[in-house]
Amino acid sequence: MSSDRFWTWRNFKSIVFAAFPLMMVAYGQTMVLLTRGIDVSLGAVVSLANVVCVSLMKPESQTGWVMAVLGAVAAGAACGGLNGFIIAQFRLAPMIVTIAMTVVYSGLALYVMPMPSGSVYSGFGNLMRKTWFNIPLALLFIVILMIAARLLTNSTSFGRQLRAVGGNEESAYSTGINVKWVKIKTYAFSGMFASLGGIFLAAYINSGDPTIGGNYSLNAVAASVIGGTSLIGARGDIIGTVIGVFILSMISNMLNLNGVSSYYQFLIEGFILIFALAISSVKNASD
Repeated sequence: MSSDRFWTWRNFKSIVFAAFPLMMVAYGQTMVLLTRGIDVSLGAVVSLANVVCVSLMKPESQTGWVMAVLGAVAAGAACGGLNGFIIAQFRLAPMIVTIAMTVVYSGLALYVMPMPSGSVYSGFGNLMRKTWFNIPLALLFIVILMIAARLLTNSTSFGRQLRAVGGNEESAYSTGINVKWVKIKTYAFSGMFASLGGIFLAAYINSGDPTIGGNYSLNAVAASVIGGTSLIGARGDIIGTVIGVFILSMISNMLNLNGVSSYYQFLIEGFILIFALAISSVKNASD
């Protein structure tokens, strides 16, 4: 923070652009954590949505991006829904299922696009990088989607059901809640949010990359936990997740400004994740 460049408006916009895809994944991850689950395949879903979007894109057409975006969102929702179905139908551990599906979705991404390539319609790419009164339009999207996700988890019957499932699955079932359907919908929403991150990355870098999902899954878990979401379900708020994402994004930004090697950045991010999980574990034990 001692760097003069950190406090510039240009740097703030860089933080927002870097935070957007992680924010989308974290929104979905928070919803899954509220059901006492976890989805470590979301990074692979980001990659798959990214390459699907670019593959369906028609760069020469002003409307060619519409089907590409819809296709990518559908792919993300389908992946998430499939995760939820397998977990709910066969009563399998979410961690095991989503680790296995990470391999499947990563393979599909490489099948669709074996190496980075393609391009997007220039107007669509410019929209994602556009500023409005010098405020990144991406920040407006973050706020709008935050409101939508928070209303979904806090102010709807579905939100109350997913928190009930996370609090006590057996009790939720005994009150008439369709636990299987709640899980399927939750994971589908999670995959849909992750796909928005992949679409943004396609527009921002103007190409597709089958490995771009990288570490988004675990970073999203860290951001959610830092933001106060409990790993044992039911408790958490999307606003806290937003704060958690910006904390991680600012730390990464500070390390970049100070010329810290990417290898050490991964090391530091790993310790942050361990620290966040440890705090959550101690808090849950004390409660």
